[in-house]
Amino acid sequence: MKMKKRVLIGSPIHQKASILQLFLTSLEYMNTEGLEVHYLFVDDNESQDAKKILSDFMRRKNTAYILNSTDTQSYICDESTHYWNENLVWKVAHFKNVIIQFALDKKFDYLFLIDSDIVLHPETLQKLIEAEKDIVSNIFWTRWKPNFPELPQVWVFDQYSQYYYKRGERLTEEQIHERHQQFLEMLRKPGIYEVGGLGACTLISRRALQAGVNFNEIKNVSFWGEDRHFCIRAQALGFNLFVDTHYPAFHIYRESDCEKAQEFMIRNIKEKIEKDLFYKIKVAFESIGSFDYEKGYEDLSTAYFSNQMRQRVLDEIQSQLEDNVRRKLRVKANVYGCQVKEISLKGQKGIITFMLENNGVEGGSTFSETFLCESEVIKEGNEWFIHSLSVVDKIGDMDYKIGNTDVSLDYRHNE
Repeated sequence: MKMKKRVLIGSPIHQKASILQLFLTSLEYMNTEGLEVHYLFVDDNESQDAKKILSDFMRRKNTAYILNSTDTQSYICDESTHYWNENLVWKVAHFKNVIIQFALDKKFDYLFLIDSDIVLHPETLQKLIEAEKDIVSNIFWTRWKPNFPELPQVWVFDQYSQYYYKRGERLTEEQIHERHQQFLEMLRKPGIYEVGGLGACTLISRRALQAGVNFNEIKNVSFWGEDRHFCIRAQALGFNLFVDTHYPAFHIYRESDCEKAQEFMIRNIKEKIEKDLFYKIKVAFESIGSFDYEKGYEDLSTAYFSNQMRQRVLDEIQSQLEDNVRRKLRVKANVYGCQVKEISLKGQKGIITFMLENNGVEGGSTFSETFLCESEVIKEGNEWFIHSLSVVDKIGDMDYKIGNTDVSLDYRHNE
């Protein structure tokens, strides 16, 4: 049996609650198939709401760990930019080094270091591992000032030079601009590219960790920011740096970006949510909708209903069982054509529409009926559940609704 790769997702967190919620939600929808994923967060939050959001995540994930910071230095950001000083930079560097040491001690195969204002595409982690690089960042783009163009978090040389040139080569302003644009255009295309600097969303292999990559200050380097010191040390240790541009992340640099971040997340996780919900709706309603008066409900499954809905369904099934046997009812339900009508990650609920087809025999007479149905789905803990069922349009004679009003699973076929 192939052993699962062990991945530690780590992040120092000093964040606004609204941004943190989006970050953690994107982690929850990450595709971790074939991986053993653990989480380590350094809680440096001032906001009690943010602390609660983080602790709630830990309760939902039995492989999540939180280290509490005792440092009280404040970090300020506004709708214009973020304000850093040297003390804050090396405070964060220390947190990242603590996470690195934890990854080494616990023998993880990879460490995924990510800032807490990043919203990820669900396939990000799988794609970064697939790259088979010792150090690779997932790209994201940021307007560092409101009137600035979007720029990536990776660079080629020095502090933040985003164009290629040879040592000693003299370039005109026009040539610099042209090469800068070429660099940006390259990064807009899906691929894996070697760069000179990276950060904020980086997968690091155990091999690189064991070799000594870290965020300690290099005292004879004047470049600002712990990521520069990490990158210089990594190159000196023989590790090239890469960026993967297949699934760009969303950087919530300003709180006003939250709405766009949610749109980004919904757009990218919709397929994953749809696949999960469509499967649950098909299994659930084909299960409770298929009945044989001689055999009963052969594959009855209520696992995908909310607690409230599950009890209503079970009560209704029990109340109608004798009548369905008396009518010698045989019916086979088929669900198809599922679509997401609406979904709200913030409200943790949505509406799914689907077609329900019933084919059966009652009292010796065959019948076939098709209905356009609608179900409300809600999130309980870390899972989505079916919370109601109603018929939107009937192409037959059966009428039922399960939810906050009357409930009936009574199959009535009229000649």
